[in-house]
Amino acid sequence: MTLGKNFRDAVEAAKAANLCSLHLAARKPSLLRNYVSFCLRKYDELMGTGLPGKNPISDLGPADLDTLTVPLRFQSGGGTDPREILSLAAVTKLLQPKHIFEIGTYNGRTTAVFILNSPAECEVYTLDLPPQAGSLPGYLPTDISLVQDRRPEGYLKRAGLSERCRQIYCDSMTFDPEPFRDSVELGFIDGAHAVNFVRNDTVKMAIMMSRRGYVFWHDYGGRGSFRPLAQYLETLPIRIYRIPATSLAWTTAAEIKKLIAPVDDARAEEQKQIPSRRAF
Repeated sequence: MTLGKNFRDAVEAAKAANLCSLHLAARKPSLLRNYVSFCLRKYDELMGTGLPGKNPISDLGPADLDTLTVPLRFQSGGGTDPREILSLAAVTKLLQPKHIFEIGTYNGRTTAVFILNSPAECEVYTLDLPPQAGSLPGYLPTDISLVQDRRPEGYLKRAGLSERCRQIYCDSMTFDPEPFRDSVELGFIDGAHAVNFVRNDTVKMAIMMSRRGYVFWHDYGGRGSFRPLAQYLETLPIRIYRIPATSLAWTTAAEIKKLIAPVDDARAEEQKQIPSRRAF
């Protein structure tokens, strides 16, 4: 009886999922990808595949959290969703960072969340491609569409927040992280999603991070052209997690610094040798 019931439940679930997908495809095709992605991420969570689920808020003393400030209108079609917005707002509020660095401004609403929930003296930096980006070799088709549709400073200006952040227009592949070395306490990676860009942004964020804080990646858990991103994060030799019911992956600053530890050690050794060379 139990086996038969389970089979019937599985059939009904499959019928419902397929009918919902078809209905959405017919009525609101632009939302179909988000719906399918959400279902697949939820499946991974229930099956225990991919990154382990853990919420960083539990490590930050959520009892101290009274209020959060978020934009009234959440963005869609490539931006962070309400669960993700609230997670990032809570981490910002509890962490109280002095320096925040975001790779991938898009329309600026996530930037606004960082600004609105951080101390007044916090320096918020957000990096995006120049307004006239030209050709985008190596970009995923979905990312090219987002670049064409973005308005990096529009929302921040309308909300009166543009003076609270520093907009950097630069390709992250050529961006020099050295001026920010060991200073960032909250990092957010949501630029181009092809794996070579994600790898580049991750290493550069590791250079910029201080020993305190957190780094987040957006769009973890996707399929198709986004699958290499997830595979890259899942194979990093550090402790890294996902926030349940979101596409956010995260790790601590101390963990991500391990990715560049051999380079930092070599750099420190080289610095030690400089005085002796000058003495000659």
